[in-house]
Order: sequence, then structure tokens, then C-alpha cells
Amino acid sequence: MAEVKPLRLKAQRVAKKVAIATEDPVAQICVDTGIFHLPDLYDYLVPADLHELVVPGVFVKVPFGPSEVMGYVQDRKPSELDPAKLKTISKMISPIPLLTEELIEIVELTCERYACKPWDVIRSAIPSRVAACEKLYEGKSLPENSKPASKLEHLVTIYKSIESFPTLIRNIVQELKSGQQLLVIVPDERDLKQLLLSDLGVEPVIISSDSSKSDRYENYLRIRFENSKLIIGNRSAIFTPLATNSIIMIYNDGDESLYERRFPSWNVRDIAMLRSGEFSLHFVGASPSLEIVRLVELGWIKKSKENLTGQAAIAKKTIVHCSDSSVSDISLIKAGLKLGNVLVVMAETGYLNAIACQKCRNQARCECGGKIYLPSKGSELTCAICEKSQKDFVCDWCGGQTVRSISKGSSRFAEEIAKAVPGFRVLLSKGGSRIDSLPKSSENLLVIASYGCEPAGEYSAIVLKSLENLCNRVDLRSMETARRLIFENRSRLSFKVDAKLYLELSSDNPIAQGVRRNDSYGLALSEIAERKALNLPPFCRIATLTGESSAIRRLAQTLEDNDLFSAIAIQDNFREKLGNQNESKLILRSEISRSAEFSEFFRDLARYRGIKALTPLQLKVDPFVI
Repeated sequence: MAEVKPLRLKAQRVAKKVAIATEDPVAQICVDTGIFHLPDLYDYLVPADLHELVVPGVFVKVPFGPSEVMGYVQDRKPSELDPAKLKTISKMISPIPLLTEELIEIVELTCERYACKPWDVIRSAIPSRVAACEKLYEGKSLPENSKPASKLEHLVTIYKSIESFPTLIRNIVQELKSGQQLLVIVPDERDLKQLLLSDLGVEPVIISSDSSKSDRYENYLRIRFENSKLIIGNRSAIFTPLATNSIIMIYNDGDESLYERRFPSWNVRDIAMLRSGEFSLHFVGASPSLEIVRLVELGWIKKSKENLTGQAAIAKKTIVHCSDSSVSDISLIKAGLKLGNVLVVMAETGYLNAIACQKCRNQARCECGGKIYLPSKGSELTCAICEKSQKDFVCDWCGGQTVRSISKGSSRFAEEIAKAVPGFRVLLSKGGSRIDSLPKSSENLLVIASYGCEPAGEYSAIVLKSLENLCNRVDLRSMETARRLIFENRSRLSFKVDAKLYLELSSDNPIAQGVRRNDSYGLALSEIAERKALNLPPFCRIATLTGESSAIRRLAQTLEDNDLFSAIAIQDNFREKLGNQNESKLILRSEISRSAEFSEFFRDLARYRGIKALTPLQLKVDPFVI
């Protein structure tokens, strides 16, 4: 028979008596509760031995319910409640205030805009702590901040040559006043690596997701203590603490990589706007985002009148050909290779992405209904859905056995172009095998890349293919993305030779005409006028709610008469391919003038559903794609 043990109460420990600070004994702490409908701020007593260390911005551990959770100190104040009713801070995580007062405010504003909790933002804003890195700064005091300038300047620079970007950084760094800093945000690691190839005037401090945990935290502390003059980073670096009156520069603010993928899905441009009260903002790119164009037209942002080396020269020397001109892409490639490197950019990777029967022209399909493609030369035909492979092709319609290519990928095109221009080295740059910069070579190179994987370097000719595909995608920002990619590639042309650009578009296409004028801003103005008439961003705000179909439908019905929303739509079973057949997405739009009400609605909705213990819904506010 098993031994019967005496009953033990769950909590047997008696809390130790701790001496409490006599001056401002209460700390207001933002607690990571993980529960939306609970308040964020709670009062805790400050132990006397931590009195000098507990300052706004430091991270602590506090008792909350049956466990200990993280929190950050927001304020110190005298005791207004009976101390016997308050719990005590249990542990100091770090004596270094990792959050400034300005950043605490920005976290709060981000929560208001994106209907989230402070710790949803903190996890992105502050690098993971590495205690060993803090030893370098023990005993050091943080630099004091000056008062914000009475007038801050917000600019947009639209460059014609990609070489202008590092030149612009170098010029701004040289003009920085004592104590000022320049924070440069780039979309991804490729942009970061390409930028670091240039002379920027000073050695930058890097805040990158590609850095090791210790390097990232050490660099964060270095910026905090040493007022580093130049900081370069990607998405999360937008929260980096800066000296007052510093400059935040954002490169290609419309790039999808500058949108946080996890909840609350904030984007760099909006966070920069929230910080515009203390810092000057400078947006840079070959083509501006629609949000920036709208702000320029409103007078909130000014277009800079830069005069950078090579801008006028490249604009004057570039010759633009279209698909209906007498010059073919092959002849342009051949001519370009005599003068320098040539870049061909395509939307599709792979080998043969879609095939048909040569006899009846019907597209080849598997017995499961999936489309058949050829992954690589010498491989077997494969179904895109069930991945069943077959060696020989037989048409289900007519019995034909000859394959016809419908959609060629970059690998197939590289194979064909190598035969058309023999004797030249061909480089292939795509997702898994991306080339960041051209290798040093005594011979001219032919580079075939997918969009977003173009190597840094000078090109005498550039061929942009698949543009009809790129411009006519169903994505919310497909035209804006296409325009940015086209003008960004145009800016890679060398101004040392008579550079040539080939567009796989007809010459009467508005985009082709805009490229010939080298006027990305004018094209953006045309698009923004259309979007205003259609009530699309940047003239409205959009949010999506994803969840169980029945819950989504019930919510949509309750919102039908709510005048806050200008449009309501439901996408049913949109994840059916992933096996989630019972999920729907609710898409809500509201006028930009009611932005504050729009955000407040989703905060209230999250609280209500939390209190009622209803099924959770996944929220995305102002997403890049719907």
C-alpha cells in the first residue's frame, strides 16, 4: 500500500520583510501580463537597496498573480495607497535604462495606432539582453539630451543614380552638429551589405537581425552610451534611442521588408512619423511611396533639391527601348556586353514554370488537378500540388507527347541567353543563391537576376522582363512595388557610357513613358489620384481580422450599420490550400480623417473579446498586402 503523505498547502513560504525606499517609494511599472483586457500599469514598492537603480526605462521582475513577470519602469512617485496593499519589485533585470522617455512614449503611441500591448512592441524594439555586454559600461553615465529644435525638417530625396545614396549619407554625416546622430534604416541584409561597400565618411554601428545576439546588444548599448554618429540597421532599428535633433533616414520606405511580419505588424514609416516630433525625417529612394507623395502634396514633407554627382549625366545618357521598338532585348544585350556588364531581371525564378501540349495547346495538369512544371534541366515533370513526378509527357486531351513552354524561369532564360551570346560569363542571382555585389572580373559579365536580387555594380545595359506580370498583380501595392523596382534598376545604369534600358512593355504604357521621362514622382501622382477616387490607401486605413468563419460572419453582421467603416468585405476559405477550410478574413476600411477612431475601435474590440473569452482573431492594421 502506498504511503499517505501529509497534506501540504500550495504556498508555504512567507514573504521576506524588505526595507522600502523612503523617497518616491512607488514605481509605476508596465507589466507583461499577456492578457489584453488587463491594464498595463501597476504600482509596486521599490526596495531600499534598489532605490538609485529603479529609474524610468529599466527592466525589472515583479510578482503578478502566482508567477513573476517582466516589466519596465515608467515612473517613480510618492505613495498614495496603503503600502500594505502593494507588492514589491522582486528583481532588477538590468541597471541600464534601455528605454528613453521618448521611446516609452513612442511605444504607447504605437500601441494606440496598432491596437496592441506595450510588450508586443518591446520584443521588437529592444535586442535580447546579454549580461556580459553590460560589463563594458558599468559605472558609465548616459549622455544628457538637449531640448528638441523648434523647427525640424522632413525631406524626401528621389535619386537618379543609386550611387547617390551613400554620397547623401556621407554629406549628412559631415554636416552633423555636435551630439547629433544619423540613423539609416534599410529594408534587408542585401541593402545593408551593398551600402557597407561604399565610403560613408565614418565607421557605422550596425543594428541588424543578421548579427549575433551579443553583437546586436553590445552595439545597442554602444549607441546608448557613446552617441555613435552613424547607425545603420534594418526594420527593428527604427526604435533605436537617439540624441535629440538627430536625423532618421529611411531607404525605400515602401519595401515589404520594412513591415513587421509578427503582430502588431507595424511598419517603419509609421513609427518614424511617430518620432517626428524630436527628429528630422529623410526618406530616400528611386521612387517614393504613395504615403510620402501624399505628405509632400500636403506640404508636411519637402522634396530635397540635391545636386549629386552623376545624377544629370545618367539621366542624359540613358536610352530607353520598349518591346514594340525596332531593337530587341537580345541585340541590346549583345551591344551592352561590348561596353560593360549587362543585367537582365525577371519576375520568375525556376526553369519551366508552366507547360502545355505543343499539339492542342492545353495546359498540362496532373490527375489531382495541379499544374505540371519542370523544376530544372534533366529533372522529371512535377505536379505543383501533389509533387507526383513523371518521366514522359502525354497530353490528357489529345495524346500529344511534345511539351510546349508557357512560362520560363530565370534558369531557363540563362541557358538560352548563354547560347545567344557565347563567350561571356553568365551569373545567376536568385533567392537561395543571391549575389550581393558583382565579383571583380577583367571580362564583362552577363547577370540574370530575379527582382530584389540584383547585384550591386555598374551596368552598361539593363533588360527588365516580366513587367506586365509585375505591374498587373492583384496585390494592394503591386503598381507601387513595380514602379520602385523599375526605377531602382534604372538607377543602376552607368553614367560613364551611353547606357541603354530595355522595358518589356509597349511604348504607349504610362509606366514606360514615365521611365523615359525619368519621372517616378509624376507616375506616383497619377496613381495617387486614382486611389483617392477609389478610397484606397493612403486615403483610407485598412485592417484585416482573420479567424473562425462563423465568428467572422457574426462580427461582420454587427458592423453593417457602423458608419466608421466605409467598406466591409469577407474572404471565405482563403487558406483552403493550407488545409484551413474554416477560416475567413474580414477586411475593413475607414476614412483617413477618422484614423484615431479606427484604431480605438480595434483596441475596444480586443478588450471585449478578451473579457467575454471569445475565440481570438488575428488582427493586422494597415497591412502591406490583404
